[in-house]
Amino acid sequence: MSTNRPMPRVLVTREDPGPLAEAIATAGGEPILMPLLATRWLPFELPGGRQLDDFDWVTFTSVRGFEAIAQAAERHEWNWPPQSRCAAVGDRTADELTAHGWMPECVAPEGTARSLADCLTTSFPMLGARVLVPCSAIAEPTLPDALRAQGAVVEVLPVYTTVTVWADAPERLPFLTRELSEALVGGCVAACASGSAVRALTDLAFAAGLLDALRLTPIAALGPTAAAVARSLGLPVTEADGRSLACLARKAVELGAGRSTPKH
Repeated sequence: MSTNRPMPRVLVTREDPGPLAEAIATAGGEPILMPLLATRWLPFELPGGRQLDDFDWVTFTSVRGFEAIAQAAERHEWNWPPQSRCAAVGDRTADELTAHGWMPECVAPEGTARSLADCLTTSFPMLGARVLVPCSAIAEPTLPDALRAQGAVVEVLPVYTTVTVWADAPERLPFLTRELSEALVGGCVAACASGSAVRALTDLAFAAGLLDALRLTPIAALGPTAAAVARSLGLPVTEADGRSLACLARKAVELGAGRSTPKH
């Protein structure tokens, strides 16, 4: 006799939850949308009063970094597209660049700064190259360190940072704690695409008095950095088998399917 098992429920913590939620549904799971992070744009000027054209390369490790540069270019009426070469991490960032008329000459096969560094340093001479790295204020130095090791002159430019959604709207915290409680009691798993997402989820669980419950909840992490953060916080984490959102979705649904249904 066949038994209809419930769809694995997966908590989605991304600021832009749509793509991951779609991937979870495609993989056979039920996404629970709970964005915990928000982008905070930072004021910035190009180093030394330069223009984008003054750099040999501009590298983008996220769509957010590109958005900040594109908005600044429009405000300041910079030459567009710039004469500089550009490099992108992953297809989504590359697609945004292309849509705005700036064709990337280097696209990393995986969505990580390490992959972009490998793509650049193995395919192009970096000795003496002037490279601008617009990035998050909390980004790891993986990319600039790798480029400097090959002789590039690198300028790191923080253009945004990531904060919890309740940092600027504390009135949302009680609502979010109730949502998290319902999700954990219902037997969800969580999908975290960054170390920031893991920390935000842990902070929310602590505020809700649910830290013990979270530590019994399987976590699917995208990449070694997010997985390392989860382990450091005592969370049961499994790293996705690849670096795409589809891989993260499949791993989360797999963890959810393997979890016993909670008893009430």
